[in-house]
Amino acid sequence: MGDNRPTVRVARLWDTDSPRVTRRSVLRSMAFFALAAQGAAACGISEAPPAPGGGSSADVKASNAVDEKKLNFFNWTDYIAEDTVPGFQAETGIQVTYDNFSSNDELEAKIASGAAGYDLVVPSDNFLRRFLRSNLVRPLDHDLIPNLRNLEQRFREADYDPGNRYSIPWAWGTTGLAYSRSQLGAEVTGFSAYDLAGARGRSTILDEARDGMMIGLLALGHDPNTKDAKQIEDATRYLLDLKKKIGQITSDVIEPLTSGQVPLAQCYSGDAFQARKANADLAYAIPREGGMSYVDLLCVPAKAPHAENAHRFLDYVLRPDVGAKLANAIRYGSANAAAKPMVDKELLNDPLVYPPADVLAKLPFTKDLGPDVEARYADAWTKVKTG
Repeated sequence: MGDNRPTVRVARLWDTDSPRVTRRSVLRSMAFFALAAQGAAACGISEAPPAPGGGSSADVKASNAVDEKKLNFFNWTDYIAEDTVPGFQAETGIQVTYDNFSSNDELEAKIASGAAGYDLVVPSDNFLRRFLRSNLVRPLDHDLIPNLRNLEQRFREADYDPGNRYSIPWAWGTTGLAYSRSQLGAEVTGFSAYDLAGARGRSTILDEARDGMMIGLLALGHDPNTKDAKQIEDATRYLLDLKKKIGQITSDVIEPLTSGQVPLAQCYSGDAFQARKANADLAYAIPREGGMSYVDLLCVPAKAPHAENAHRFLDYVLRPDVGAKLANAIRYGSANAAAKPMVDKELLNDPLVYPPADVLAKLPFTKDLGPDVEARYADAWTKVKTG
């Protein structure tokens, strides 16, 4: 990658010369963040609502509102294999327009506007119920996705979407710390690494409210999914103090880590592994205090003009060969059990990619905390960013 890493082209028609990309590596939009912070309280998040008309997702038949071989796909920046889309186009004749976003807040603002025209989007698991409560995504037609059988059982029974009524997993990973061994001169084991001399003034934390607040909560021994107002307040003070030591709040970490500009970054595991592949000096640690797990999900927006085409892509990406190539490219965990034999053995056997059970116990998913608590987190994060 290095300085030759190409600029992502937004709203492009996919072509075989498009760059290979892997996830979440452009600067956050402050405008979108402000919009999401204002809207957090308005988006009730509790149990997923039933499918329209009270039926199950199996009762909903997907069809194209617009009869054309097109698919509009909105995905995280740097989060796909180079041949995923070209292979789908070659097999189906469906032309894909591929746009990128860089935060869940940005994605929500775009599809909530009602004018985006996307057929596939990739929210994280903690945003799915928010999208459901706002009727932003539609139930899936399982008759068009026979390859659902390839998913690992725990991703078919996950409490964020039991039975995959509205989503299928794209990839999963953890949050942790990526760092330069040579610049820090020590192995990183926890958040105390931000106090190392080599990290001061040059390190980063993620520009996502729940991920960022997690550092303060875990460092103080609190549950990262706490609803306790006092604990959230304590974490805010911790982060305001930490902010004096770091260089930036950003999720743009791959290039800064690879180039050596940033010696320590809270980041998503796949970004760390991709950076490590380009710079062998880099390492990734799951902090002893803990972290979070997440799943990014493929969903079909409620107003998708090409819903049937979207389902064809869902089934395509669940094929073992396609799923394995995706996992090998983006360096994240795959939920596709049938793809595992074709995943790079180095990746499959890496406990930082597929943590053992005792480590996973310290890596919970981000829970749905309800509108009042989510608003409290949004307010706290605004204080951290602006304080």
